[in-house]
Amino acid sequence: MGNKRFMSALLFIICLSGCYSFTGASIPSHIHTIAIPLAEDISAFGQSELRQNLTQTLTNKFVREGSLQVASRSNGDALLTVTIDRITDEATGVRAGETLTNKQVTIFVTATYFDQKKQKQFWQRDFQQSAVYAISQNLEGLKQALAQAEDKLTDDLLLATISNW
Repeated sequence: MGNKRFMSALLFIICLSGCYSFTGASIPSHIHTIAIPLAEDISAFGQSELRQNLTQTLTNKFVREGSLQVASRSNGDALLTVTIDRITDEATGVRAGETLTNKQVTIFVTATYFDQKKQKQFWQRDFQQSAVYAISQNLEGLKQALAQAEDKLTDDLLLATISNW
């Protein structure tokens, strides 16, 4: 239940970002642009499009939020790198003797936020997000759950970057 409240609050904050910019809250004054290279995937999970989708979703959220302009790696004042460390796909809420109906997919990443102007690391953190899907939905359900987890994960990454959360 606490996670739902957190996500509701996060969604509210992100929605407000269109009305109010977080600029200056925790972003150093010399940082105006951010580079977001293609995420690295060392998970061996077998969903090759995930790294591209995660990177594109994250980039789109930075563009919409507007505190930092997205730039190339060589031109960014800051650099946000993301590594997909592992992905799990596990049964959820099943007791002995029950039929498996739902699974939960969880994406685990390590992100590093680096000041390219001063050549110092702001932070390096581990993040994870999950989503549940019905087993009956097969691969399509898994892909939708991955997209949901990815969406929540990119919200966390954006918030951590712009507000030092």
